[in-house]
Amino acid sequence: MHCWIKDKGLIMTKSYWLLPALLMFATLAPSLAAKEELVTLPKRDTVQLTIYNSVDLTLVRETRSLTFKKGNNRLQFSWAGTLIDPTSVDFKPVNNAEKLDVLDTSYPAESNQMLIWTIAADNDVSAMVEISYFTSGISWSAEYHGMLATDDSSMTLTAYVTVQNNSGEEYEDAKVRLVVGSINLVEEIAGLAGGQRAARMEEAYGKMRNAAKSADASDRKKDIVKEGLSEYYIYSVGGTETIPNNWAKRLESFVQVGVPVKSVYTWDAPKYGAQLCRILTFKNDEAHKLGKEPLPSGVVRFYRDAGGNRLGYVGAIATGYIAKNDEVKVNAGVDPEVTIKMTRTSLKKENLSFAFNGRNQYLQGWDTYETFKLEMTNFRDRAVDFEINLALNGDFDFESELASTKIDFRTQRYVLKLDKGAKQEVVYKVRTRFGTNAKK
Repeated sequence: MHCWIKDKGLIMTKSYWLLPALLMFATLAPSLAAKEELVTLPKRDTVQLTIYNSVDLTLVRETRSLTFKKGNNRLQFSWAGTLIDPTSVDFKPVNNAEKLDVLDTSYPAESNQMLIWTIAADNDVSAMVEISYFTSGISWSAEYHGMLATDDSSMTLTAYVTVQNNSGEEYEDAKVRLVVGSINLVEEIAGLAGGQRAARMEEAYGKMRNAAKSADASDRKKDIVKEGLSEYYIYSVGGTETIPNNWAKRLESFVQVGVPVKSVYTWDAPKYGAQLCRILTFKNDEAHKLGKEPLPSGVVRFYRDAGGNRLGYVGAIATGYIAKNDEVKVNAGVDPEVTIKMTRTSLKKENLSFAFNGRNQYLQGWDTYETFKLEMTNFRDRAVDFEINLALNGDFDFESELASTKIDFRTQRYVLKLDKGAKQEVVYKVRTRFGTNAKK
């Protein structure tokens, strides 16, 4: 993106664009350009990227320090080689606004990739100006790394954001903000970037600008700020980063030490198959030292210090939008030091009822009465928690001396703790009614 200012002269965004800019301006106004002195414009003072992932859209807000001369000044803005939507470009003085007046915006016939603002100044004046616009080609993704403590009771959780820039423009020392949630736009920005005018987008652009400006980012190093904006949230990554065009860059968004983790040995055949899995769980709430708002969707990976500057990989899960108070569960796999064995010790068929169809007699109702034994062993040097989810089908009655909870119409659950080096047996019986014996 290129930006010049002219009042009896041009000011340019980047010094190495001086010759092309001069030639372009000479084409537009040769007699005037010959008398005017060209002054190089300083680079951006600040730039902020607010990246929406639900649509291919990024709000760019940049500030520059400009000097205006008394009379009419002409500021030229070019989007050649970028995916900037020209209908979204906006110019506004940040200070000394009462001394400046934007008279008009024109689109030269010689080029469909630039516009010129005419700005009137009462006197010679310096001002900070903000130029904002929407562009496409910038996206982000999140990931989380949990470094577990030796006893798996807590972790250090580090969140990262990877920003991919394919917009055609390089953004130096940019503040990065991420929008989590959906926005309702009738068209994506890429469909407008060819110079089309879409009045119905203006209202949406205005609302998004106002919402983004109402949640200014924190300057704390690598922090994350979460502010509700009706249907979505804005997360601000602390510090600034340079994101070159066609590059992807991973940014650290926050580090939280001492996040509580719950480790539960879980038996749940429909979810994890016929094996006992160690499930590591943390919760997105204040009690777990996390924020009050949702976290972006991403991949959660757990690691453990394996000694000698090595990391041991524990497990991972791709998780969606993590709402407030939601749990994240990561399957850490099978632990040979904690085992479970299920055995069916008896099976009977009872309460048989028959019917006759005129030719043959057939079984129309019956019960099965089964007895099972669970044997759990903990070889670890610390106590462990168990969650045993028994998947049962049909109309059933469940009998057990150990207390259990019916979770839904097909699941009975045991929750128990086993001391280090301990063994425990649990016996339960299930009566299941089939056919006409089943309750309607």
